[in-house]
Amino acid sequence: MKFTCTIEHLPGSRPLEVPPRQPRHVAGYVAGYDTGYGTDAAPDTDDLNHGGDYGQRPVPASGLPLPVRDRIVLDAAPGEVPWHIALKFLGYLLYREWEPRVEEGVGWHYKPDLVALDAAGNIRLWLDCGNIAARKTDRVAAKLGEDTPFRILRRTEKDARQLAATLAGKVRHPQRVRLIAFDAGFVDAIAAGLDSTNRIKALRGADRLDLTFETRQDRVELHSRLHVLELKG
Repeated sequence: MKFTCTIEHLPGSRPLEVPPRQPRHVAGYVAGYDTGYGTDAAPDTDDLNHGGDYGQRPVPASGLPLPVRDRIVLDAAPGEVPWHIALKFLGYLLYREWEPRVEEGVGWHYKPDLVALDAAGNIRLWLDCGNIAARKTDRVAAKLGEDTPFRILRRTEKDARQLAATLAGKVRHPQRVRLIAFDAGFVDAIAAGLDSTNRIKALRGADRLDLTFETRQDRVELHSRLHVLELKG
């Protein structure tokens, strides 16, 4: 099943982490807006033409102006649980300025849930969602290097703390990894409400996320703090 999410970014929204300013202009390629790898995020042309603003307007990796509205299409894999799809949506939403691609391999043994690349195809952001083994965390963190963010999204703060305890002492470069989690019930509510067509109004802050979901069946407002945990060595 495919889930189409059209997102309107409300005035005052701020990115969780601002990406490095690395504009790229590659002929025939518009990064993040039409990847063909599980994501189809299309800019709102009216906003592009008329200077739409949703806050500080950081320049995305492509060097294009950020639209007020964009779209992501999530293609559920066979047997994929709804909360994992919801986390991938949240990963895209929190890091949209990095122009992340969903479920795209990078030629490694391990595959990220979302990844952002630079003009040369180098990894500039790695996102995993949900359950992740210590072995994978250690090897990915080591291979990414010091300057590439490695973020793991978990459903709740309790889940994140449990994972942090599991990973403690098992990751050689814990300073490269952060866990991001949400209030209890927030991710599950998104997972339960996702429809084939969804319209979302999003207000993002440094430590908070406010969403209004409208589907063919319902309209619901959801709110969560963002819980960011550092790994201990």
